Amino acid sequence: MKSYKAQPLDLMQYINTKYHEPFIHEKIEFSSPLSRERLATAIDKLIAVFPLLKCAYRFEDNTFYETDISAKTLLAVSDSGEKDKLLTESLDTGKQLIKFTLCGSALFITASHLLTDGSGFKQLIYILCNLYNGKEGCGFLMNRDFSALFVNVKKPSMLKMLVSVLKKYKNKPIYEKAGNERKYIIERELDKDIMERTHKKAKAQGATLNDVFMTAFARAISDLYGRQKINIPCNVDLRKYTEGNTGVGNLTGTLDLNLKIKKGMGFAECLKETSRLMNEQKKSGNDIAGPMLLVEKYKKSTLEKFLKTYGGLNTSPFVDYTNLGKLDETRLYFDGAEVVNAVGYSGVQKAPYFQIAISSFKGVTTISSIVFCGESEKQKVEKLSDAIIDELKKFAE
Repeated sequence: MKSYKAQPLDLMQYINTKYHEPFIHEKIEFSSPLSRERLATAIDKLIAVFPLLKCAYRFEDNTFYETDISAKTLLAVSDSGEKDKLLTESLDTGKQLIKFTLCGSALFITASHLLTDGSGFKQLIYILCNLYNGKEGCGFLMNRDFSALFVNVKKPSMLKMLVSVLKKYKNKPIYEKAGNERKYIIERELDKDIMERTHKKAKAQGATLNDVFMTAFARAISDLYGRQKINIPCNVDLRKYTEGNTGVGNLTGTLDLNLKIKKGMGFAECLKETSRLMNEQKKSGNDIAGPMLLVEKYKKSTLEKFLKTYGGLNTSPFVDYTNLGKLDETRLYFDGAEVVNAVGYSGVQKAPYFQIAISSFKGVTTISSIVFCGESEKQKVEKLSDAIIDELKKFAE
């Protein structure tokens, strides 16, 4: 049986399952149903070029083991009344790492975060499109070894790596864990017109759209909960260090926005400060310091010793933010079925942990959160989501 060693960042995703469900979800809606036969053929070809998809994960030795999984196992057909359930699908990673489900004129994909991060997930989807459309020769960067990918990066000092880790995740929960918990999907849309105006104003101010989203998030928390000091971690794609190699794996670091919002501070002033702080962070190398520390410790230790040190480490902040990015409509193409909408979702966060995810397609941006909490906590998340949208609309005016 062929096996592949999992990476320290994969292992941390598994360790953090007590705080969140480590899955990434995608909902792709079409003008007409996909061909089940063509999709099954494409999935089998995808498995052939990226065999990790037919693996199961074993925590005891942090290893992926190939199984006899095929499209027949990974592709399901569901009743159209189960869409919410499909967006919160949980996988048994000891059996499979990904699942595809056709539901009416929609395709739902759930992938384990042990397999890949958001950027790698998009790469999988794009190559699935190519294979569905009959294009062959779709390659992967199969080497998921974090240390091998970053051989040309100047390694920060051990002290800097430790400080980087210790500084993170200082935020506080916005609600407490309550009884009668269940999974809720909360999402809000920003239409193309608002996003175009937002982008134009951000660009004029020398800020990114990511800066704008984080500013809106911080201001909404400050307004609703009266907090002047806001800490929001932001996941960062470390593929920028790989000289253009895309890669399917967990290649993410974290930058932290530590923003002070003074009374009467307007959006533009907050955005300017957010942009300054994020640029400062990007230059610091903090995004790669934390992952490098884990890799160094993992390489120099046995799995047992590593787990003794890091097995209880919580790298899931109470308040979190992830930008899953824009899906390219020229690449998200399935022959014979027009894609009318596509939305990415992060995994289920268990109260009191909470995450806002951003994704966009064809100019429409979706702000979403999938939470496992009580009804009153769900209402707080909805109120915060509405406040973020209001902040963005005001900025766009």
